[in-house]
Amino acid sequence: MSDDFRGAPKGDAVEIVTSNHRHDGSAVRENLWVRLMTFLRWYPKDMPSEEKSLVLKLDLSILIFGCLSFFTKYLDQQSITNAYVSGMREDLHFQGDDLNYITATFWASYCTFMIPACYFMTHYPANIVLASLEIGWGLSTFGLAWAQNLQTVYAMRFFTGVFECCSFTGTIYVIGSWYKPREIGRRVALFFIASPLGTMFAGYLQAAAYTNLNQVHGLAGWRWLFIVDAIITLPIALAGFFVFPDVPSRKKPRLLTPEEHAYARKRIEGLTAPPQLRLSRSIFKRVFSRWHWYVFVLQWTLMDQNFAPGGQPFSLYLKANSNIYSIVQINTLPTITTAVSVVIAFTCGIVADKTGRFWLPSIVITLPVLAGVALLVAWDVGESGRLAGFILTGFEGAISPLTMGWATITMAGDAEERAVVTASMNAIGQAIAAGTQVVQYPASGAPNFHGGFSSALATIVAQLLTIFVILYLTTRDKKRQARDAESEPEGVQEPPSADEKGSDREV
Repeated sequence: MSDDFRGAPKGDAVEIVTSNHRHDGSAVRENLWVRLMTFLRWYPKDMPSEEKSLVLKLDLSILIFGCLSFFTKYLDQQSITNAYVSGMREDLHFQGDDLNYITATFWASYCTFMIPACYFMTHYPANIVLASLEIGWGLSTFGLAWAQNLQTVYAMRFFTGVFECCSFTGTIYVIGSWYKPREIGRRVALFFIASPLGTMFAGYLQAAAYTNLNQVHGLAGWRWLFIVDAIITLPIALAGFFVFPDVPSRKKPRLLTPEEHAYARKRIEGLTAPPQLRLSRSIFKRVFSRWHWYVFVLQWTLMDQNFAPGGQPFSLYLKANSNIYSIVQINTLPTITTAVSVVIAFTCGIVADKTGRFWLPSIVITLPVLAGVALLVAWDVGESGRLAGFILTGFEGAISPLTMGWATITMAGDAEERAVVTASMNAIGQAIAAGTQVVQYPASGAPNFHGGFSSALATIVAQLLTIFVILYLTTRDKKRQARDAESEPEGVQEPPSADEKGSDREV
């Protein structure tokens, strides 16, 4: 059973209790929402009521802004592809592989500024940094609505990449700083499904803009898409200043009382390293002397390669077959792939939390992705077979939260290492993908990207093998820690090392 904590006012003693009563003995009443979420196993049944109330507040302050922010991030990212297939290419006179180079420009700035931005966040409140950056990408997205030439599109996408660079890793870090290891998997999954939801919504939004707003006030439908994106993004960014918390070791979040803030810090003691977010001199020695950086960065890089077929190539395939598919279908059919990602990612997050075995759903969902890409490599499988191939790649969407959740709990004992490794995973993986996808999936090569599909088939097999490597290494480390604990003389307890402060869950 989880410890329930009642924090005293600052300067007084701290008391831990394990009941459903307040410090004064009065019962804690669970509201209808908490009871419902307990029934759905979002909160463990044996979690004290007062702790459930605290975790609910954490969910409201962290996940609402985090998910909406990630939603708008991918809404803005996907909109460039939706606009391209809905008239932007013709209006701005795109030629050849211009779309690929615009996408590469975005990822180049995104990856270049990611680690410096994460370092910047170590010195300033996370809620201020992340919300300010979101205002920046909202404005740069708005600027695309008024682009009159290709050069303006390049400039706006460059700045969008700069402003979006810290959103992902910053939010993941905050999630990992406030929750117990057995609470992280499903919350990371919930955060991640905001990205396919943003991608999916962008398709429906562009279809609606093309149908209802095209030429309203003289603006093409694709221009209205960017205007509406900005209208959605900016209010969410402003809310982040007030709702989203900083890390526990700094300022008290607005939604928590001083007692709840003390409780939140106490409940993760010994499970998660204090999230000071200060990069010490020894950090790079610690990072590069352990296997975490090498293997998790490799896995993330492979995953980024395997995401590609169900994304922009799917839209380009449909656009190349415009004699079969209408503009509305070109924008909405790819949302089936993202819908698959949403359902599978959330389901796998729950399974990982319940079992503590991140490797199990990771292996299971890799198999349909392998089958889907195999269909695309074969190609001569009929129109239905190709559509099935694209849609099956949606299962890859669950690998993101599983891998990030696995990395977060594996490095729970070293907050600095976790920050550097997770930022490196995203930066390096996306940087490599930005370069390779220009060659693998050139817009001029639509509809059949045989080279890209073949390389994806190879990286999916490599992804499957890497899952087994991570499983072996985490299991080995856990056994070593158990042996070290048994070998210590009774009554003598050495301070736990960064590697020994890991999660309380079973690998």
